[in-house]
Amino acid sequence: MKSKFSEESIDFIKDHINDDPAEIMLQSRKFPELPMRDIVVQIASRQKAKDKLPEWFGNYDLILPPKQNLEQASSEISAKFKARFVEGDSLVDLTGGTGVDTFYLSRKMRSTVYVEPNEELCGASKHNFEVLGVNIEVQNSTAEDMLNQNTVQSDWIFIDPSRRDDSQNRVYALEDCEPNVIELEEQLLNSAKNVLIKASPMLDIKKTLQQFSSCYKVQVVAVDNEVKELLLYLRKDNEGEADIEAWNISDKRDEEQFSFKYSEEEASDFNIGEPIRYIYEPNAALMKAGAYKLLSSEFGVLKLHPNTHLYTSDELIENFPGKKLLIKEVFKPSKKEIKKRVKNDTVNVIVRNYPMGANEIKKKFGLKDGGEEFLIFCELEGVGLRAILCERV
Repeated sequence: MKSKFSEESIDFIKDHINDDPAEIMLQSRKFPELPMRDIVVQIASRQKAKDKLPEWFGNYDLILPPKQNLEQASSEISAKFKARFVEGDSLVDLTGGTGVDTFYLSRKMRSTVYVEPNEELCGASKHNFEVLGVNIEVQNSTAEDMLNQNTVQSDWIFIDPSRRDDSQNRVYALEDCEPNVIELEEQLLNSAKNVLIKASPMLDIKKTLQQFSSCYKVQVVAVDNEVKELLLYLRKDNEGEADIEAWNISDKRDEEQFSFKYSEEEASDFNIGEPIRYIYEPNAALMKAGAYKLLSSEFGVLKLHPNTHLYTSDELIENFPGKKLLIKEVFKPSKKEIKKRVKNDTVNVIVRNYPMGANEIKKKFGLKDGGEEFLIFCELEGVGLRAILCERV
């Protein structure tokens, strides 16, 4: 199926794909024969999609949704990640939106239904699914109406509540999102064998587990060490404690994964020690998941301080899920001592359990990011505040 845009419009989009959309709009009177408002939306959206959705970016027959809708949409890598854990005959996406998750999840299903109250998004997604060659039924409806009609009976329900309120302000608590999945929990569980909720990385995981006794698994998903989303897996009659999975995924390097339960973290012992030869910074997914004590016992490393989530060892632990650094020197942080050791005032600053933030430290000591070395500011047990100069292993 061809694009709704003419060849002339597509050529214009291709020719101006790197230009400022606002500037293009100011010049729109020069091109009265072209639908410039729609074209500018496509240029802005494709600029957003270039890294986020590379498979879609280069397909000019697709209609990309407005940039704001793309902001909450999953990236290609995270959508494909979700599809790894969802299998069955049928799936209903109750908050279809841009259709990105629906498209990738549908690859694991015999039948998929996309539900979306916005008529314009429905039309674009219907067109895109046809272009992409996937058989996905499009329903212009709200999640609540679909559930109330009792027509949803599937192996999986996927739901990604909108994280903007009526005034378009950002929200992240599930009770503030639309639809309110906490209120819909019973209906969701009566309509599918499994429910997958995509939530903001800002959520408090332990509080969320208290809200959902049906949650049997939480995945903290980071892409290239930046936490992008929390995935909550629900099923009816769940009685066990939820598994917590910390994933750091990437299309540039090997992924890292660590699983645990909060009861294991609470019961875990850890040993404290001063920096030895190597130092380890857990990846962002682990830091969000909160497996602080377990890492010490699981990998045989010492913690620098009960509240400093950095670890050390004499022998290199190659499979530690995070940054692995070789210690060069440990010293008291002062401008004079830092100037002696940091060339050109350029170093990568890491802060853990320290009374100042990274930007404040850089301003105070005249440092700028870059180079091959790392300078860690932290508190050591029984020693106090220290700076640790390191280089990547």
